[in-house]
Amino acid sequence: MYLNKDEREFYENELKAMRVHKAEIKTARAEGEKARAINIAQNLLDVLDIETIALKTGLSVEEVKTLKQWTA
Repeated sequence: MYLNKDEREFYENELKAMRVHKAEIKTARAEGEKARAINIAQNLLDVLDIETIALKTGLSVEEVKTLKQWTA
């Protein structure tokens, strides 16, 4: 409100950049968590049933079935 045009533009650009960076971090974290769940599921395929693996990793039953097909 008390900023001149150039200061306001700079502020808005910095705010936008911070929001983009925050979104990138959130996406990277989600991708990392998904990769970890997949890795755990792959390690459990030979000792647990598909439904239990899905329940404990947060993956869907279909995702676990796909993993089992790829590792078979």
